[in-house]
Formats: sequence, C-alpha cells, structure tokens
Amino acid sequence: MSNNNETSFQPGVAVSAVFEEVKPLQEQLTRIALILEPMQQLSELANVFQPLREFEGKIKELAKLLEPMRNFQDQLRRVLQQFGPLQALDHELDQLSMAFHEGLSQLAAALEPAASLQDRLAHLAGAFEPAKTLRHEFSALAQSFERSSGAEGLAQSA
Repeated sequence: MSNNNETSFQPGVAVSAVFEEVKPLQEQLTRIALILEPMQQLSELANVFQPLREFEGKIKELAKLLEPMRNFQDQLRRVLQQFGPLQALDHELDQLSMAFHEGLSQLAAALEPAASLQDRLAHLAGAFEPAKTLRHEFSALAQSFERSSGAEGLAQSA
C-alpha cells in the first residue's frame, strides 16, 4: 500500500515541476521589487525641477532687463578708442556677462545626469512594458484555473 502512495499522482508536485523552470525568473522579479524604494527616492529628488523652472523664469527676465546693457556695451566699444577710461567699464560689463555665462553653464552641466537618467528611464520603461501585459495574462489564466476548480468541486458535491 505504501508503494501505491509513492506512485500515485501528486498534483502539487506536478505543478511545482511545471513552475520549476521559472523560479530563477521569479527571483529576478523579487529583486525588481527591491528597486522600488530607490525609485521612490528618485521621484522625490525630481521635486528639484520646479524651483529650477522658477529660477529659469527669473533669469530670463533678468536677461531681458540686461539687453539694453548689451546694446550700450556694443555702442561703448565703438568709442573706446576715443575715451580710454571707459575701457574699465567695458571690462566690468564683460566680467558680469562671463559670470552669468559660467553660472548658467555649470547649472546646465549639473542637469546632465538628470537628463541622462530620463533617457535611461524611458528606455527602461519600454523594457518593462511586457510586465503589464504578462501580469494581466497570467492573472486571467489564474482565474480560468480557479473557475475550473470551482466547477469540479460543485460537480463532486452533487
């Protein structure tokens, strides 16, 4: 009789054997879940962009206000030969422009990793697109097996 138990069909073992080949994949999916917290931290870091957008607006306004200064400097350069002492003013205006240029260039360079991350996230989002479809399909398959089990249970109890 114990020999008969050993050779009898064991549904749990059979199903486990079917799913054995996807165990390494399930482990990788579990590792994906561990990445969600750092992704949340990245999401919180993205709050930096609104203040930067506001700063950009202020700098644009300042650039508009400084446009007459640039025109003045262009006109000043035409007469510098005649009025040597004005060269110091021209030099200071150049320094002001260069300081804004350097500050804005550094800010743009600081944004490079965020822009690169956005490109990588877009690529990553595309790579993970099948997850939604597969989740839906596996859920539907799970439901189909659930209905089958329920129908068999009803047939056996009748």
